[in-house]
Amino acid sequence: MEGEKDGTIMVYSDNLSHINDWADEYDFYFDDSYVLLDRNNWEKYRREVPRLIALLEAAESIANELNKKYGTKITLWSGDKPYLETSFNAKDMSDEEKLREIEKHARAMLEAWDRVDEWIETVGVEMAKKTERSRMRMVKLRKDVISRLQDITKSEYSRGNKKEPLSGTLWSVVGSYYTKKDFNTNRGVWYVKETKEGITLFSDNFETINARNELEYNSIKLMGGVTAGDLEARIDGIFSSYDDVNERRWKIARPITPQEAIKYGRKAIINPQLLEDVAKQVSKEFKVDIQVMKDKPVLMTEFKTKGLKRNDKLYEIERRTKALAEAWRRMKELTKEEEDTKA
Repeated sequence: MEGEKDGTIMVYSDNLSHINDWADEYDFYFDDSYVLLDRNNWEKYRREVPRLIALLEAAESIANELNKKYGTKITLWSGDKPYLETSFNAKDMSDEEKLREIEKHARAMLEAWDRVDEWIETVGVEMAKKTERSRMRMVKLRKDVISRLQDITKSEYSRGNKKEPLSGTLWSVVGSYYTKKDFNTNRGVWYVKETKEGITLFSDNFETINARNELEYNSIKLMGGVTAGDLEARIDGIFSSYDDVNERRWKIARPITPQEAIKYGRKAIINPQLLEDVAKQVSKEFKVDIQVMKDKPVLMTEFKTKGLKRNDKLYEIERRTKALAEAWRRMKELTKEEEDTKA
């Protein structure tokens, strides 16, 4: 509860957890934590985060019911951490009258909170159960994909996040360099996503192929060396800093300044024809179709999933991962040879 301000007394509930905590069960991430303040956006995000939207609607409906019952003005604040609030004008009220009003509003808020909590434990749980089976199948497939990728490339991977409504992405996997600071692992596959139509695999940007550490790698990304996975599946700001050690020898994240980005963000010069030739070579050898993206030096390959079972998908992903990993290895050798020749 908040004391009088301009004659108004405010009463607040606890919050219902961050909206990204609710969205996490659907692998969704809200870049804008306040987008749901606009009720018009609820329908827009319903398909991506159905349980969260249903919860907000239930909380608002409960608030409206209790307002009629108690004569209060309970409203739902649906920002980053949703909560219920109500208020009343205490101007010219005696202390006794204020206490009666506070008691009435508190009683209404407590009942509202109990009913919202009951909704979460009943209807909300049932909603989660209905999607649990299909979600578990997806989670198992994604874990198996990560395992196959790691076995082949020796890189690390984590799940990606959906950030746009109706993106069509069912699940995604993105490369993660955080546990391997030597940057010698193969980044031939750096982003994998499945839609209703098929599965697509992307390499990392070949302009990062000579990055020796996190500062250089992130600087290249900041200087434009981004990929589809960076834009679609990662949270914002992931390349804006790098791990360093301060004066006390504590590990900290230092922000990358514009000057550092220019100094350390030296992209590898990738010959478009050479990359095209390597893509054609591995396509022929591994009997897959590897393409060079039009707007950046990134390789990609895709296949349709209609009629394919889980093991069929894994088999196709494995074949294409081997091809992309081989393309990365060859380009790494060729760029090193060019550097040695120049030296």
